[in-house]
This record gives sequence, C-alpha cells and structure tokens, in this order.
Amino acid sequence: MSKELRATCQRMCAWLVAVALALAVLYGAGWLVWQMMLEVPPTWARGWALATTALLPIVAWTGWYFGHTESRGRLAGIDQAVDRVMGAATKTAGLRIGTARAMRQATQPDPPVTTVILPDVEIIPRRQLSGGNVIEL
Repeated sequence: MSKELRATCQRMCAWLVAVALALAVLYGAGWLVWQMMLEVPPTWARGWALATTALLPIVAWTGWYFGHTESRGRLAGIDQAVDRVMGAATKTAGLRIGTARAMRQATQPDPPVTTVILPDVEIIPRRQLSGGNVIEL
C-alpha cells in the first residue's frame, strides 16, 4: 500500500471516529433530556411550553435589535477606520507634494518673465485643389 493511500485511509478513519463520537454525544444528550422530561409533572411542562411560546416574540425582537445595533456599530467602526486611513493618505500626499515643490523651487529659480513683441505678419490664404489638397505658397 502506498503512503498516499495509507494517509487517505487514516484520514477517513479519523473522520468516521469523530462522526461516531459526535453522534454518541448527541444521542446521550437527547436520552438525558428525555429522562429528565419523564420526571417533570405534566402541568409544569405545559407551563414551561406556554411561557416559552409567549416569550418567543420578545426574544426574537431582542435578538433582532441587538443584531441591528451590532451591525450599525460594526459599520460605524469600518467608516471610522476608512476615514482615518484616508486622512493619513491625504496627509502623506500633501507632504510629498509640498516636499516636491520645495525641492523644485530650491533647485530651479523661476525664470524671469519677459515680454516678446512679434512683428506684424502678413496672412497669405492657402490655395486648395479640387481633391482637398493644400498647396503652400
């Protein structure tokens, strides 16, 4: 038998044992609850069933409310974290831009502004041929 086949068989056996143990524990818990219920008087069992039935809507609403509150808190926490990350990114980008500007100004002084006056130029119209070609004169 190869090592891979042996390892596969061992894993399957381990899973089967784990499932068998889980079923045995569930069976034992169910049997224990059954034996305890046989000891409870019928009127107490009916009262317990009535109380749990009456409290079911309250328990459902409470679970919904706390779940909703938890989800709102989680979303608020995510929003707060995103805001902090974006704030840090903005500060970093601002610092980089400021540093680049300072370095550029320190190394390259601004060139002096000069005014250039162009001479008057005569505009010559272009002649077009029939095919749309243009001839420069």
